[in-house]
Amino acid sequence: MDWQEASAYYEAKLTNALNVQRHALNLADLPQTGISEDEKNVLIDEGIPAKKQLERLKKREFRIAVVGLEKAGKSTFVNAWLDCDLLPSKGGRCTFTTTQIFSVQADSQQVLTVKAKTPAQFAQLQSDLKLTAQTEENAKKDLETISRYATTLQQVIDEGNKEIPFSRLEDIKEPLQKYVADERFAHAVDEIWLYTNKLAQAEGIVFYDVPGLDSGLAKHVEESKEMLADCDAVIIVQMFPSLRDAELKIIKFTAEGDRNVKVADKLFAFLSRIDSKKTPEAIKDHIDLAKADWIKQANLPERRIVSGTAGSHLVLSGVASEQTLKEVGSPEAVRQNLEGLTGIGDRDQLLDQVTGIRKIKSRVNAYINTERVDVLKKRCEASISQILSTSESIRSAVSKRYSDNPEDAKRQEEDSKRISFAEWWEAKWERILAELADYYDLNIRPSDRIPKNLDQLTACSKTQANFHSRYLAHVDELFSAFKERAKNRRELIFKQQSVVQFDSHKTNFDWREELYADISQMLQDISKELAIELRQEAIELVEYISSLMWNSPEVKLRLIKDAEDYVEMLNRSLSVLFLRFARPMVEALVRGPVDSEMRCSIVKRLGPDIEILDNYYGGESAEFKTLKRFANYGAKLLYDLTIREKVLGIQEIVAVVGQVTQSALTPEELLVREVEADLKAVEVYLKEAIFEAAGFRQYCSQELDRLRDKFINSQAVWSGVATNEWLGENPLLLSELPDNLKKLEVNLEVSDRLRQLTAALDKTVSRP
Repeated sequence: MDWQEASAYYEAKLTNALNVQRHALNLADLPQTGISEDEKNVLIDEGIPAKKQLERLKKREFRIAVVGLEKAGKSTFVNAWLDCDLLPSKGGRCTFTTTQIFSVQADSQQVLTVKAKTPAQFAQLQSDLKLTAQTEENAKKDLETISRYATTLQQVIDEGNKEIPFSRLEDIKEPLQKYVADERFAHAVDEIWLYTNKLAQAEGIVFYDVPGLDSGLAKHVEESKEMLADCDAVIIVQMFPSLRDAELKIIKFTAEGDRNVKVADKLFAFLSRIDSKKTPEAIKDHIDLAKADWIKQANLPERRIVSGTAGSHLVLSGVASEQTLKEVGSPEAVRQNLEGLTGIGDRDQLLDQVTGIRKIKSRVNAYINTERVDVLKKRCEASISQILSTSESIRSAVSKRYSDNPEDAKRQEEDSKRISFAEWWEAKWERILAELADYYDLNIRPSDRIPKNLDQLTACSKTQANFHSRYLAHVDELFSAFKERAKNRRELIFKQQSVVQFDSHKTNFDWREELYADISQMLQDISKELAIELRQEAIELVEYISSLMWNSPEVKLRLIKDAEDYVEMLNRSLSVLFLRFARPMVEALVRGPVDSEMRCSIVKRLGPDIEILDNYYGGESAEFKTLKRFANYGAKLLYDLTIREKVLGIQEIVAVVGQVTQSALTPEELLVREVEADLKAVEVYLKEAIFEAAGFRQYCSQELDRLRDKFINSQAVWSGVATNEWLGENPLLLSELPDNLKKLEVNLEVSDRLRQLTAALDKTVSRP
């Protein structure tokens, strides 16, 4: 197929391939696909030249870059090609601006476009020059020039872009010279676009003429690099037989910018200025050395290497400017010089065989008319193949884990999330158990480990210590109120008994009966308060467990359920324990007077129950060390010296009941002393024995252990609770989750992009 057919064909194929590339990259960019950076980079790297090629094809452009060192004769070469001494080519630096020359067919399409730099571009140019001015002389000179001609340069920027239509190339010679080579204006020009029908026979040919790579300006190197990465053919104008470093960069940039085509497939070398040699032998050596170097560096075939002299071509063609004639010589002088070097004196033969311009134009035109389709095919097919194969590899890899069907993808995503959450929960459960164990060791039971803070090393847990201290506080509070009631009731009973004659015996029984009923109620109250206290300890534990479960209400509901029912349950249990030891003690000390038949009977009947308290008594008073003994002696054990010495081996009187002798007391006072001594004993035993005897400490631990174990042994329940909290989007839980589990809505992005890539591939290639 011809160039137009090939251009249309590969425009369509590249468009489809780049559409595939775009979808493949969109898919690969999703982290969950697991596509490697290497695969993505293959697509990115392959897409860059493919996009540039596509843009050229859309414009139907075939771009030829004319490159080389400064003063190698690039502009002179282009002038000779155009048969018009148009571009500046005087001695010294003569090209400050990149010139693009476009091929058009009609005279009416010819126009010169001057693209001025924007203020930002001009400022950036000066900034770049300042960076290199310390090491590059040209950059330093350019800065000085810009400063010197600031007014005219600013005028170019202010005027902006210009379009100058023309019929003959000679008509635009002056503005072209001005904006390309005149340093008063050229530094403010970004690019020159010249549309002419003098370039080549084929439409869409574009010539690039850029400043030399060895100009010392990074800008020119970058421009050349970009241009060489975005061209279809390269003509290097070479004045030295061996390639210089800057010329080797041209080969490198050409290879890097068009990796699917060999340098030798698209490059032409023009060995310029052979007319400067002194002898035919020198010309031959020059050409042979250059050919050998090109074979070594790029395996460039000889048919791509042409020697000649562009300046002589302009002179012999009769189109040379005065400046060119001054530098090269008159037509006759040029003819004689070339005749002496080649043995050819005929002007037409010199133009055909020696100056090289017609020869290289012929070879380039032949390349354009025949070879460029093959090169385009090679470039595009390799690029398309790489893009499609890499994209198919990405599609295949992703489709193994994701479906491009929305319903299947949704189900897969939901299943994947559930599995991921289950895995996360399994590890989280182990952390919860560890945190609960640490909390339990520190707050509820004695730790088996030595804590970091020695102040935490206690004989009992903080919880048990708090529970005991609140028990004592309740006993103090309730007993204080009880004693006040007992005093008031005593006074009333005493008054009633004193109406006739005070009956100490009857009053003792009556008072004790009321005291017993009051104390029995007080015991119930203590039990209830203990239940409330234990509930609080349980709630603190449950709240801590709940915090581990993100404050889920299910924790309290499943461990305690109804708080009031829980207190009632605790009250029943504590009451049984409490009354098991407290009631016998109260019966023995309160219901019957000392030495009465009732007390003796009670003590005898409850002997084992009251004797067991002795094992738990933790006080220091010897009088209360044995409950049965105190029940038998009562107040005598506190104030009767004889009995104290006989029974206890102690002669001092206890300060609790005072040191008034029995003979000095009235019957009423004796009764009060006896009863108050018994009540004091009740208080002492409640504080110093009952708590331990009833096993409140153990019950507290057991109840809290029960709650803890109920939690630990219900892992399946809490797994469900955790799942519900996750599905309910509990913010505390979500804050702990990895990013892929924080959003519950199913992300079909992978599926959508996979489906788009699959559709793009199906449209482009036939896959099995």
